Amino acid sequence: MTQKEKFLQQVKKEDKQTVKAIRTRVTQRDVLRESQNIALKILCRLDELGWSQKKLAEKMGVSPQQISKIVSGKENLTIETQIRLQKILKIPVLASFYDNHPPINTTRKLPS
Repeated sequence: MTQKEKFLQQVKKEDKQTVKAIRTRVTQRDVLRESQNIALKILCRLDELGWSQKKLAEKMGVSPQQISKIVSGKENLTIETQIRLQKILKIPVLASFYDNHPPINTTRKLPS
């Protein structure tokens, strides 16, 4: 095998890995964006309450490291965790879709 063929084979392998990484990143973009929105809500609420991340960790019964992951906006939160955050912080964590979209008109008239 020539040097050129070896090079082309190597580049071809890297290209497949790059494409796979890009596809994964694109599919997870919405999840990351939502996690970042939730993290921002949590941080703002902690400021309003005058709480530290450590205090939130104690209230939730988790480690401070877990709260650090959540507020970094890189954690994929379970529904259970989101509900616990809502109850403890009294903020609409799950309603972020409605924060960014106009309400849906549910009073449509039925055709006659």
